[in-house]
Order: sequence, then structure tokens, then C-alpha cells
Amino acid sequence: MKKMKILSVLLFLALVIPGAFGAQDAGVSSAVLREVKTYEELRHAISQTRAASRVRVEKAVEKERVREAWEIGRLIDAHVLQHKERADYGAKVLERLATDLGMSRTELSYMLQFARAYPIFRTSEELSWAHYESLLALNDAREREEVGALASKEKWPVKKLRDEVKKRKAAAKGTGSPAESGVPVLLKAQPGKPGTYEMVKATVGPETGKIVIDLGFSNYYKTSKDLRFTAGAIIEASPAASGKGSSPSDLIRLSKRTPEDLYTYRAWVVNVLDGDTLKVVVDLGFGVRSVQTLRLRGIDCPEIVSKEGKEAKEFVEKTLQIPWNGERGTQAKAGAPILIKTVKSDKYDRYLADVYLLDAKGQEVYLNNLLLEQGHAVRVRE
Repeated sequence: MKKMKILSVLLFLALVIPGAFGAQDAGVSSAVLREVKTYEELRHAISQTRAASRVRVEKAVEKERVREAWEIGRLIDAHVLQHKERADYGAKVLERLATDLGMSRTELSYMLQFARAYPIFRTSEELSWAHYESLLALNDAREREEVGALASKEKWPVKKLRDEVKKRKAAAKGTGSPAESGVPVLLKAQPGKPGTYEMVKATVGPETGKIVIDLGFSNYYKTSKDLRFTAGAIIEASPAASGKGSSPSDLIRLSKRTPEDLYTYRAWVVNVLDGDTLKVVVDLGFGVRSVQTLRLRGIDCPEIVSKEGKEAKEFVEKTLQIPWNGERGTQAKAGAPILIKTVKSDKYDRYLADVYLLDAKGQEVYLNNLLLEQGHAVRVRE
């Protein structure tokens, strides 16, 4: 629906404002309305027209995205300058704006840097917002202009530009740190063990005051037998504790596992909402499954409306081998099982998670870091 609205606005501009999409579109009528004799030719011509239209719309949206980033950055910079006597004011403003506007603090910081690096708004048609984000890693203004001009002239994809920036920073810094050389600083994470739970005292519901098993995601489980465990005890459950056959109570024992092993589950991805957000079915154990929306911890992918955001989403779908595209009316088929470890929920009540999967060789892959390594995401504060 959002795409249709954008398309409608842009088509209106094209009709009302001559040259709204540039001089190259002046002869669009003669180019599109060519003679089509057969139905197949008509269908092919319409498909080509739709594809070309989508490209123009995406370019127009991306161009406006760059302008938006610059204007937001300029507004923040002008405001911070009014309070320059307070050294920490800028950082506090970014934190507050991120919370109040529901935006990424990292993204706001990039916008501020963008406005400062380019005090006069003069951008290239060939460079997206992700291109400019990458160029900001170059501190020398002359070098930044040089690399940007080269990327624009040769129409580099974002990944090639990032590689060039990394190469130049590494050469300038010699044996500098990963952060200095442009190499992404990876997350440190370790999965726990599925089937590990903590005994807690229920605070709501019919079991209030009783000792129950914390399954995670605000779910609790009360066994039919009194397990006589105290609150805070770490227990582990056999995979067979599904409520069938033997009583689940008979398959639970006190564990030597640690709190670091908690909140780790097997799950199945139903839909990739964007590069860093997944809809999954989580196996909580004891025959309980829960549908959750997870946000990948510690990273931020470009917005889904951008070309880079779509590329990040497609990369995750390909990596996770998702067979379902999430369209309404289509039956959801979960992809290959993954392992997740949840940390906490964000301001949108989505749980932040570390996501692990097995590659073709059976090796464990940490998806959060994979997105950083492939240039589809940046680190964010937690």
C-alpha cells in the first residue's frame, strides 16, 4: 500500500510538473507507446514498463532518503551548536531523539556526521544513503570527495565502496585496530543450552506466590507434581518432557548449568520482516510453542524501503532458506530450524536475540555477525 501511494505521488508529479524525473523522460510517450500487435508483445511491453517504473520510483525514493538524512542531520547540528557549552549535550540529544522518534541512535549519528561532512547539499544521483554512510568513515574531506566521485562515475555497489574505504583506511593506519581500519567490530556471543530453565515465584495469575518454571517470553509452567525446588534454582528438562507418555515432572532435574545457559531455544523462521527482524515459532519446551517477533541484537540493517534494506532482507532469506514470502493468503511453511538466545525486549516489545544456524558443512554460524561481515548491517549500542 505504501509503495502504491509513493507511486501515485510520483506519477502525479510527472504529469503536473514537466521534467519531474529529469530531462531523459521527456520523450517517454514515444518510447513506451510502441506498436504491439500480439497479446504476447503487449504483455511483455507492460511487464517492461512496470519494471522500469519500479526502478524510477526506487531511485526517486532513495534520492529523497538522502535529502531527508541531510536535513535531519542539519537540524540536529544547528540545535547542538546552540548548547555547545555542554560537552555531552549532543550525545544526550541523540539518545533522547532515538527513544522519542523510534529511530536508531546509530542512524541519527550518521545523519549528523553527514550534514557536517557535506555542509552544502550537493549529492550524486548514483549514490544512495548507504553509500554516503560508508563514505563517512573517511575523515579526509578531499579523499572522501575523490572516492565518492569515483563510486558515482563507475556506479559502484555499496559493498565495493565499503571495500575501497576499508582498504584506504587500513593503508593509512597500517596496523590499526579493526575499528580504525574500517573492519566491522564483531559481537561477542555464546549460545546457551536449550532445555535450561529457572524456577521463579509467579507474580500474576492463579499460581501467584507458587514456584513455577519460567519458560521465557512471559510464559510459566506449573507441573502436576510439587518439584520442591526453590526460586532461583536452575533446572534442565529432557527433550522428552513434552507432556506425552511420562509426566514432565519425572524428566526434570536440578542442573549444574549457569544463568548464561538460560533463554536458549530451538526455533523456526516463518518470515523475514527485514534484515534484522524475524518472525519465528519458538519451542519453549513442555509442548509449548510461541510465535514471536525477534530483533537481532547489537546490529542495525538499512530501512526496508531502501535498496540496501531489500538486499539485507534477501540475504537473510537466502541464508535461512526461507520457502515462504509472508504474503497474505499463503500458507506459512517454516524454514530450517535455528537456535536463538534472547537477551531482553526493546522499546517495541520485540525480544533482542542472538541467532545461530548451521551451514552446509554443519558448522555453527552466528547470523548477527554474518550480517556485519557481509556489510549488510552496522553495530549499534545495546
